[in-house]
Amino acid sequence: DFYQNLGIEPDIFTSAKGLAGGIPIGAMMSKKFCDIFQPGEHASTFGGNPFVCAVALSVGKTLEQENILQNVQVRGDQLRTRLRAIAQKYPQVIEEVRGWGLINGLVLKSDIDLTSVDVVKAVMERGLLLVPAGPKVVRFVPPLIVSAGEVDQAALIVEQALQALA
Repeated sequence: DFYQNLGIEPDIFTSAKGLAGGIPIGAMMSKKFCDIFQPGEHASTFGGNPFVCAVALSVGKTLEQENILQNVQVRGDQLRTRLRAIAQKYPQVIEEVRGWGLINGLVLKSDIDLTSVDVVKAVMERGLLLVPAGPKVVRFVPPLIVSAGEVDQAALIVEQALQALA
C-alpha cells in the first residue's frame, strides 16, 4: 500500500532509490497520462539499462514473496507504540510521535533547549544511528527488514538516552 491508505489515487506515481536496492533507477507510473511522453521526449541517464531493470524486477519479486510491506506495517506500528510509551514517560521533553510505516519522527518540545542533534549524539554513543530532521525532530527510518527485536532494542536505547539527557 503505497498511497491507498491516504484515500487518494495519484495521477502520477514516481519511485527511485529503493526500487533497485541501491542500483540507480527511477520510474514514473501513470494510468491516465501514459501518452504524454512520445519516444525521445524524455531522457534518463540510467533509462532502459537491462542490468538495472533486472535488479529492479528482482527487488519487486522479493518485496512481494517475502511479505516485506507487511513487515513495514507491523514494525512501524510497533515502533510508534514504543515511542509513544517513551513520550508518556518524558512529556516534558517530547511533544509528539508521528509517522507512517517505517518513516517516523520523535518531536521534541519547542520550548526546551534540548535539540534533535543532542538526542542523536546520545543514542549514537549507545550504538544506535539516527538522524535529525530539523532542530526538534529525531528521524527514525530503519531498513524495511528490521526485526521486532531490533525495534525493541532501538526504543530501549532512545529511552536510556532521554533518561540521561532529561
